[in-house]
Amino acid sequence: MTKRFKQPRALAPLTFCYSLFMAAFGGILASLTLYQTNQLHMDANTAYGVFSAAMALLFILPLAGGYLAGKWGYIPASRVGVLACTAGMLAFCIPTSSTFYLGLALFVVGNAFATPAIWCMVDHCYTKDSPLREAGFTLFYLFFNLGAVASIFIGGAIAEKYSFAAEFGLDSACLILAFLLLQFYSHHFSKHKGRSIAPQVSWSHHKIYAALFLVIAIGTPLSILLFNHLQLNNTLMLSLMGVSVTLLLIKSFKIQDRQQRHRMFAFICLALISIVFWVLYALEPSFLSVFIETNVNTTLLGLHFPASSFFAFDGVFVIIVGLILSRIWFYLSLKNKNPPLSIKFAASLIIIGLGFIYLAWMIHAHLEQLMSAYDIVIAYAIFATAELLVSPLGISMVGSLAPEGEEGLMMGFWQLSTGVGGVLAGYIAMLPHLPQTTTPLTTSNPIYLKIFLEVGLGAVLAGLAVLLFVPKLARLMSKATYVVPQV
Repeated sequence: MTKRFKQPRALAPLTFCYSLFMAAFGGILASLTLYQTNQLHMDANTAYGVFSAAMALLFILPLAGGYLAGKWGYIPASRVGVLACTAGMLAFCIPTSSTFYLGLALFVVGNAFATPAIWCMVDHCYTKDSPLREAGFTLFYLFFNLGAVASIFIGGAIAEKYSFAAEFGLDSACLILAFLLLQFYSHHFSKHKGRSIAPQVSWSHHKIYAALFLVIAIGTPLSILLFNHLQLNNTLMLSLMGVSVTLLLIKSFKIQDRQQRHRMFAFICLALISIVFWVLYALEPSFLSVFIETNVNTTLLGLHFPASSFFAFDGVFVIIVGLILSRIWFYLSLKNKNPPLSIKFAASLIIIGLGFIYLAWMIHAHLEQLMSAYDIVIAYAIFATAELLVSPLGISMVGSLAPEGEEGLMMGFWQLSTGVGGVLAGYIAMLPHLPQTTTPLTTSNPIYLKIFLEVGLGAVLAGLAVLLFVPKLARLMSKATYVVPQV
């Protein structure tokens, strides 16, 4: 490998820090629905609703958090964000409804600062047109998924053998380590020459931190309110998406540079397209986890796996397939044949749709039997392949297409599309209206089959429709550089 293709030194510690953060994040995603139904004894529809609201806030609040992080500085925002998430995770260790809502609120508000701040710190390791950018973000994505995978596997086993409190205690320890790493490494962080992560306001450090903690103090009770009024939460989130798209379009039309204006249009289109993927993705740790717990034989290779642990297979295949795809993108780039992002996004919708169609097919083949755990693993391999065509490339896209100084805001908007997907997934998850008591397989399997088949076919059709607009999107992004180096 030539020196030209050497990744920046800052990538490794930032990746390790966010991997620790994702260990806690992954634990929440995998266990949240089952924790509510099994530990707090909430009904399934309430659990699905809270999960969709959490997904929405986890991915929508970074729209504001990313903007403020850009103004007040990525380093202080990341510190305060991780600290708030740590406090939230510790609250989860006390198994009551009040501490559950408090912990969830602290985590979603803290994540609003931590995630866009750390992502933008990674982004600032590269120039806008760096040929290392896409592979660097793919590596970043692969390794922070490794943290989530380890946490889900280990945490699920701990929760089943001991308690959910023990699992959340482990997640808290990971967040404390992430905070300490940020404290140590932030003084040694080296950005790419010509790019700045300094605050855009001339405030003192004390005033910046006071403002950050004030936002946490205001955002936490508001988040608790939304968790207790789910319909209000969903209405606000969908309205926010509409307002944000409108404001971004207005902002785009005001850009004088024609090339940059077209890039903004392309970014908005691709973010909206990604919502279809995120709807199906949000079903994996919620609706699909409940299906696994009740309708799947969870013995794999002679070992019993908790239902929440199966979501970790998504991360396992993200790592395996991601390493292969990263090399493929590199060689295609060298030959100037790397497919445009629009084709990759369309392919992701088709692939994840086929994954759900596969699950429906397997249910149809065994209507009166528990589905094999191996079929679930195969489905997660399909889901992970689709994910790699959207998530890491989308993160890289933000830094490449966003105007200088607007990376935090645009990273927040990318997160917003994910959150809206979580809201819409909540509506889908509540459609079956399964009885709260144990339901015979002959009754529940046809219901799950219908839902999996419908969402799968919908995603495939959406992907085929996106293919029709590939030439137009390619023209809008004709000057954008997406070259992936060897890894």
